[in-house]
Amino acid sequence: MREDLLQEFPSLERYIYLNTASIGLVPRRTIEAIRDFSERAMREGSAYLDEDMEEGIFEELRRASSRLMKCDEDDVAIFSSVTEAINSLAWALRGGGKIISTSLEFPSLIYPWIRVGKEKNWSLELLKSDLLVDEDELLKRITEGVRAVCLSHVEFLTGQRLNLREIAERAHEVGSLLIVDGIQAAGCIPIDVKSLDVDFYVFGGYKWLLGPMGAAAAYIREELSDELEPGIVGWRSVEDMWSLDASSMRYSRGARKFEYGTSSYDSKVGLAKSIEYLLEIGIESIHERDMRVSERLMERIREIEGIKIVTPQNRGPIVTIEADRPYDLLKMMERGGRKLIASVRRGLIRFSIHLYNDYEDVEEASDRLAEAVKSLS
Repeated sequence: MREDLLQEFPSLERYIYLNTASIGLVPRRTIEAIRDFSERAMREGSAYLDEDMEEGIFEELRRASSRLMKCDEDDVAIFSSVTEAINSLAWALRGGGKIISTSLEFPSLIYPWIRVGKEKNWSLELLKSDLLVDEDELLKRITEGVRAVCLSHVEFLTGQRLNLREIAERAHEVGSLLIVDGIQAAGCIPIDVKSLDVDFYVFGGYKWLLGPMGAAAAYIREELSDELEPGIVGWRSVEDMWSLDASSMRYSRGARKFEYGTSSYDSKVGLAKSIEYLLEIGIESIHERDMRVSERLMERIREIEGIKIVTPQNRGPIVTIEADRPYDLLKMMERGGRKLIASVRRGLIRFSIHLYNDYEDVEEASDRLAEAVKSLS
């Protein structure tokens, strides 16, 4: 393990950590930034966190997020979670129609549409999928009357990476929006929201971006932001937040009007630091390395009898396998000099590889998997 990585992630001495798709490890510099901000804010109150500082508290994260997504700063809104952002957007959308998604999506991407659909003239259609999204079939479902298509950039279960540009083209042909959850992509896959031509792209910080919980950011296409009124509003939503004038509400410019109130400011400070750290390394370089290391894991797993890889070729750095007794297998794999950390999701074992993993990690993981299979057979 490289010394610079151990400096930022000292727990790597104790773990083979293949679980970033669940929770990413946070670099030391981010932890220190959060600690410094929190301690001063709690000890000194507004002597430290004065009005000017609070008004601009999201700007560092906004700048970092705009660089990450290759968009204008005015098109970035700061949230506390992907769930919060999707709910705000769902309540904001006008008109009726159909919402299209798939049965493979994480519930937080679907539940808001079910809830809001009870109040609006919407219907929800989920493309039934076993393990992988049939993109050809998905494109066929996007027809006149579809209000929005809501999907993940990278699917949480198998790591399947969807062709967003093609989906966006089809959606826009019929007057539909493309709304994307990028929580399993941001930080490990290069993102250019203008090139992808999406309308709304949101990510949370605590997975591949190696940030804290409680921070998220979203790109909102300028035309969409101008058209909509936010589904959730508060004292930060307006042009002059410190006017504290409850008699009128003049929205802030661009996507900022979707920000509404006091939140976990330390998380936003921390996520900005983590994104800057990743940008310093280079998302393209991280992506290339993550894919090489995860491919090595796949090569070795293919040699193990009784194990089926369900992750497709078009993927992020996730490797998901199907095997008998997945919980028992994973429990046996944990044992060793360093404890191996991975996940079971919907009865499948999921490994997720990021910048702090190397060939040694995945070779050890595949060796342990082979031994566990042999022991349980």
